[in-house]
Amino acid sequence: MVVASSAAIAYRWFSGTIPVDVFRVRSGRVDEITAAVSAGTVKSPLEAVLSTETGGRVSEVLVREGSTVRRGDVLARIVDPELARQGEATAAEEEQARDALLQAEAKRQEAVIRVRAERGRAGNNLRKARVDHRRMEELFQDGFVSRSDLEAAATLLGNAEEEARIAAAGESTLRALDREIDVLRGRIDAARARTAVLTARRSKLTITAPFSGVITKKSCEIGESKLPGEALMTLADPSSAYVEAQIDEADAARVRVGQTARLSPEAFRGEIFTGRVSEVRPTVEASKEVSRANTIAITLTSAPRTLRLGMSVDVEVLTGGKDNVPLIPSAALMERDAKKFVYVASGGKAVRRNVMVGVSNWDRTEILTGVSPGEDVVTSLEIKDLAPGSRVGIRSRQ
Repeated sequence: MVVASSAAIAYRWFSGTIPVDVFRVRSGRVDEITAAVSAGTVKSPLEAVLSTETGGRVSEVLVREGSTVRRGDVLARIVDPELARQGEATAAEEEQARDALLQAEAKRQEAVIRVRAERGRAGNNLRKARVDHRRMEELFQDGFVSRSDLEAAATLLGNAEEEARIAAAGESTLRALDREIDVLRGRIDAARARTAVLTARRSKLTITAPFSGVITKKSCEIGESKLPGEALMTLADPSSAYVEAQIDEADAARVRVGQTARLSPEAFRGEIFTGRVSEVRPTVEASKEVSRANTIAITLTSAPRTLRLGMSVDVEVLTGGKDNVPLIPSAALMERDAKKFVYVASGGKAVRRNVMVGVSNWDRTEILTGVSPGEDVVTSLEIKDLAPGSRVGIRSRQ
C-alpha cells in the first residue's frame, strides 16, 4: 500500500494527473430500503420471567445466562427460614396429636372392657335381686318369713338398682372419650391441611423450567435475599425467535407485512440473514432514544447458528425497488448547496454533473438524469484535490 501510494503521488507530481477509481454506469435493480432508526433486538414470543411466590434466600443456582434447559429442569432453589419453622411446628403439633389420640383410643378400649363388665355384673345382680325380692314378698304373704327378711331383700334390690345406675353412667365416660378422640382427630386433620399448604409453598421454592428454552437473563446469585415476586431469571424459547425493531413514523407507511428484511447482528459484522415483516404495530411510540416510531416484528426465514436471543441486529426492510434502471454506487453521490452531483471521468478530466436520483439505498442509487449508462463515475472521492477540470487517469474500473 505504501509503495502504491508513493507511486500515485509521484505520478501526480510529475504528470499533474490524479489517479481515480471509477464505476461504469450500468442498468440494474435498485432496492428501496427502509432502515430501522435503532438496532433491533432478537426476541421470543414465548418468554417467562421466573420468580418465587414466597421470598427467601437463594441457596442454589444451577444455570447461567445462555444455558439451554428442558421443561421441568431445576434452575434454582430458595430457602425460607420462616416457612421451615412453620413446617417444623406443624409437624410437632401433628405428632403430639397422634400420641394423644393413641392414648385416648387405648383408654377408651380399656373403658369399654370395664364398662361392659360392670354393666353385665350389675345387670345380673339386679335380675337376681328382683327375683329374690318377689320370692320374699310371696313368702312374707304366706307367713313363712318375717318383715325384717322382706326389708333385707328390698335393701338388696335397692343396692342392685344403684349399682345398675352406676354401671349405666359408665356409658357417659365412653361418650366423653369419643368426643376427645374426635377433637384429636380434628387437630390431626388440621395439621395435615397446614402441612399440605406448607408443602405446596415449599415446592414453589424450587424453581423449575415451565418449558424448554434458553436462560436469557439471570438476576440472582447464591446468598441473595429475594422478595415475593422478585425476578430470578428470564426463560425464552429460541425456536420461534423474531426480531423487533422501530421504524421512523415517516417511513412506516412504506413498511407492510410480508416484505423482506435484511438483518445483520452487530456482534458478527458481515453476517447477513433474512426475514419477513410479520407485524407493523399501528401505535406510535416515543422515547429518549427514538423521537417517534412504529414498532415492527420480523419473522426469521434464515438465521446463523451464532444468533442468540437478546442480540442487537441492524434491520433494513426492502420496501420496493426498480429493475433495469441506470445506477451508481451511493458513495459516489455528493451534495452541495442542496444539489446532488457526481464527477465523471471524461476525456481525461473530471467533469461535474448535477444529477437527479430516484430509488436509493446505502449501496446503490438510481440515476434519473445527469449521467448515462457507459459513462465512468468517479468513486475515489477521498482525493482532496479533485475538482471540476482536474486531469484524471483511471486507476481501476468497476
